[in-house]
Amino acid sequence: MTTKTLFQGHWRAVATTAPRLLLIITAFLLLLLIGTRVANRAASAGNTVGSFEIDGNLIVNHLVPPAEPIDWDSSAFPAALTTFTDGTGQTDDIFGQGSKENDQSTWVCTAGSAPPKNDVVNEISINGAPPLAGEIAFRFFPVSGVQKQFLYANWSRLSNNGDAHIDYEFNQADPSTNPVPSCPQMPVRTRGDFLISFDTVNGGASITVSAFTWNGTTFAPLSVGSQGTLWDAAVNTAPSISGLTASGINLFGELALNVSDTIGTIACNKVLFVSMKTRASTSLSAEVKDRTRIKPVNFTVINPSGANASGNAFGASIQDALLGVNQTLPAATPATCTQGVCSSQSGVGSTSNSNQVLNVAVPPPGGSVLQANVLSASSTSTVDLTTNTATDTGVSESAGVDLVSGLVTADVVRGVATAQASAFNSSFSSAGSAFKNLVVNGSQLNNVNPNTTITLSAAQFGAGSYVKLLEEIGSSSQPSSGQLTGGTFAADLTVNMIRVHITSLVLTGDAVDVVVSHAQAHADFPQPAGCPALVGTVSGDATIVNEQSNPSQLPVVVGFVSIPPQGGHDHQDLDQLSTSLVSGGTSVSDSAGTVFTSSSNSSSFAKAQNVCVLPVNGVCTASALAILSQANSASGGGKSSSDAQGTSLLGLSVGGTLVSDNPPPNTTILVPGIGSVTLNEQVCDGGGPPPCTGGLSLGLFEARPLPLPLWASVRDFPGPVPEAAGPKKLEFERLGAWQGDGGKQGLAVTHPELPEDIGHMELNGPFGDAQRAGDLFIRKSAHGQLQNVNFTRGERETRKEFFAPQPIRLADLFRQAWREYSAPWS
Repeated sequence: MTTKTLFQGHWRAVATTAPRLLLIITAFLLLLLIGTRVANRAASAGNTVGSFEIDGNLIVNHLVPPAEPIDWDSSAFPAALTTFTDGTGQTDDIFGQGSKENDQSTWVCTAGSAPPKNDVVNEISINGAPPLAGEIAFRFFPVSGVQKQFLYANWSRLSNNGDAHIDYEFNQADPSTNPVPSCPQMPVRTRGDFLISFDTVNGGASITVSAFTWNGTTFAPLSVGSQGTLWDAAVNTAPSISGLTASGINLFGELALNVSDTIGTIACNKVLFVSMKTRASTSLSAEVKDRTRIKPVNFTVINPSGANASGNAFGASIQDALLGVNQTLPAATPATCTQGVCSSQSGVGSTSNSNQVLNVAVPPPGGSVLQANVLSASSTSTVDLTTNTATDTGVSESAGVDLVSGLVTADVVRGVATAQASAFNSSFSSAGSAFKNLVVNGSQLNNVNPNTTITLSAAQFGAGSYVKLLEEIGSSSQPSSGQLTGGTFAADLTVNMIRVHITSLVLTGDAVDVVVSHAQAHADFPQPAGCPALVGTVSGDATIVNEQSNPSQLPVVVGFVSIPPQGGHDHQDLDQLSTSLVSGGTSVSDSAGTVFTSSSNSSSFAKAQNVCVLPVNGVCTASALAILSQANSASGGGKSSSDAQGTSLLGLSVGGTLVSDNPPPNTTILVPGIGSVTLNEQVCDGGGPPPCTGGLSLGLFEARPLPLPLWASVRDFPGPVPEAAGPKKLEFERLGAWQGDGGKQGLAVTHPELPEDIGHMELNGPFGDAQRAGDLFIRKSAHGQLQNVNFTRGERETRKEFFAPQPIRLADLFRQAWREYSAPWS
């Protein structure tokens, strides 16, 4: 299933948000291969199955490294491990008499003593840990270059005065919600549950490992092949082995089973409910005796010990070729750090370092290159066992900054870089980065978008000189599609709040490069074996202002934030909102999203206070006391949805007239002589208003000044726009003359060589009786150049000359003609 989310567009005037979400959810089914039980009995043991030492003991019997094959006391144990404990004596959890393995209706759960040979007890001690009754572990390991899932299990019992019959049952149902009536500690079996049985004969001289699946009424046998190929098993043949607290042979047993080729690979993050049981004999109709408490088992190995986080931060880096300065402040912390303050963490734990320097002047005493009251930096690296995440955050704060004798000044500059990686995704964020009272080359900048570059005068600073603000260099990665093991989730982010690059200062010829408030972060986390990279992605963005007053120029974008496909968080705070057409107070934009195993979500918002859009003669075309545009998307459980919850418009006025708060979606108001204002614009990806099962476009203000630029309608032409090969005639007709929908007027563009319905421009405002239909003629010179354009408007006629290469696209011709047709006439 593929789903999309919502995109919000706000100006176009004041606030835009746009989370987008793409998620494919795969339902993992447990595939059970039905076959014939094969009773293979042998006393031999080896380590050929799953690279595990099946030798009847718990210790690694070879020098390490190499790490393979493994055994129970391998450290760190490279598999998803679940441990079981069980008591003995009159308080032991057992089955009552007559409880048959294959018939849950006969089960009675009680407390009492199990027969010694069937009494599972705590005798296994791994690396000095408290004794256990048994363990189950899962991991992936390659077989002939193909990753296969293996199960390892062990058990210990009280007495060897008879054969051992142990089983490990894996149920899909949770006993807390679907218990056996007469045995509420155990779950009701459902189709697809499976059981693995370990049986010894003649005191362990022969061992059989068998597997079965529950078909709804009974256990059906699965083919497990021959010992040493798809399975292997052993019991302790020495009366005393390291790690077994009891003494005697055949008191400990272990097995390895190729799950992929017998039962079928168990899906990533699949949770089953498992218990250990003992039976009176090999037969599945035999009485069950002892039982352990049931445990939820997740077969996914999450390995925080293999995770890493690292980063650095500094207040300023100064390079001056003429003065021979190459300095980073604060000083290296710790001393081994190559860039200011560093931290690094491998495996579970946390490290943090910080440093600062006061009253900086480079070079001293005047500080012609850099002055600052405070330069501080910190870096923290953490690998968290509870959340299974690796996180690094670098923070650099600079106060009272003056660069290159007043070229750049700021009261406060704060740079933040955060990178995070988990077992299933990775992300980065610069949230928290900010300027206060920033001035560049005499101009105050209240709004700074990421990677803003201001070109400096070549005559004064040298060719190629610039100031770069809020420089962000980020990336995230994950294992390749279909990869099941050995991959890594990683994220990196570098933030440089101010970079001044001067190639040649006038008079001195000095070359200078200064970076202020730098933060860098890295995090990586190993892929859980058997878990492919999540196929879902999210995206989100928010914009406070997207302003375009001239179609030939790029739009002015303020407060733009966005997140990477694997999720993350981005945020901007603006003290003041100011563009050529929009003004306002405090403004915030924010976008966040997360990809989970079976679901994803994203949410973006942009908000502003005391907003004035398109002022005309001192009156705002549209204004609001408070605007909050919010778009939310979620996907999971086979469906997705988007909504605009949280969106609000308060204290509205359009064209000098008050408008009720929170107007209905897609409210359009005509403003005579100016154009139109659209409020609370909401459009689903598939068209139409919300609610949306997929994506949504939402915007709170869209001010369209009159006349509407022609480029906006050219894109509505079906297919490529043809080229004009010779003199052409374009006819402009009043839209109101033939559309008549409530008095709307505008212009339509037609052409003799194009279909009549190639699209039209709708001005949504009175065009004026004096401005009636006009004719536009396009002529070429003998040399094939566009020579002139003649058109009439009302009683007047004008002629404009152009020079452009031929052939010229009609789209370009339309743009130029409309500029001339729309321009004021003298």
